[in-house]
Amino acid sequence: MSQKFSIAPRRWYGLLEVPCTQPGLAASPVFVTSVEPLKTGAGLLRLQYLHPLKPYMAEASTVTMRVRQHTPDYLVGSIEDAAGQDTVILSEVTFEWLAVYCPELQKRRPVVGCTLTVDGAPLYETTVVDHLTSVFGATEREILLGAAPDSFECVPHALPALRAYLSLGRPYSAFDSALIGRGVVPQAMEDKWFVFWKDGYLVFKRSWTGFVVYEVEAAWRGNELYLGQVRVNRDAEQYGETDDNYDKALLLYLIDVVLRGVSASFPMKEEADANPLAAWAIAGKASTI
Repeated sequence: MSQKFSIAPRRWYGLLEVPCTQPGLAASPVFVTSVEPLKTGAGLLRLQYLHPLKPYMAEASTVTMRVRQHTPDYLVGSIEDAAGQDTVILSEVTFEWLAVYCPELQKRRPVVGCTLTVDGAPLYETTVVDHLTSVFGATEREILLGAAPDSFECVPHALPALRAYLSLGRPYSAFDSALIGRGVVPQAMEDKWFVFWKDGYLVFKRSWTGFVVYEVEAAWRGNELYLGQVRVNRDAEQYGETDDNYDKALLLYLIDVVLRGVSASFPMKEEADANPLAAWAIAGKASTI
């Protein structure tokens, strides 16, 4: 007889919500932090988990679930709150599960395999936990908050007094906002940007030098992130660009390829900029999306 599916703390699981409360966000990997069977009623569980793809960046949830169906592969339960009753399905999270239920996440944050080989074979196989850790972080703080100023070790430069001001005036969809709001932490030398949330701004730092190039005003409007005024580094010793229009185009490009994870055309000032090396010098590995 097959053993029934079980839930343990400090593990990733696949969560499917019915009905969907946010378009495009009905399914997500979640990180369970606590599970407690309740004695007050048969089939009741108190679950605590981190949901990294909720609007407003991420959400820490504590729910009481009544188990409705329990099989070797999944658990079906109902969660009741002031808004009504929802059905949730919890199962093991695998690459196959992500491909079926989170295809857009897999498209935007593709699996990065091992680059070290022995006799032509990868030194190790990337696991789904490796992948989710690279996307959402290894600690509860990282999973919940995304990139923070201390998430990556680099020279702690601040934006200098010499600066220009631009305006983006761009709202983004709930799914895009969930990705943008998390920022990005460099994982390899080829990652050229460290982007994190601080005091209502998305801060864009060059990962190698630690110089701040952009600070983008960011505010939630419902479940959409609105990017407004931009402060731009104009200290010639830190950043050589002086064209405000080009900086706006470059910043939108970086938001697309580095944060949203979508392909975009590299903004060119001159014909020579069409060389792929120009995009690589600015955006690094993200330019190859």
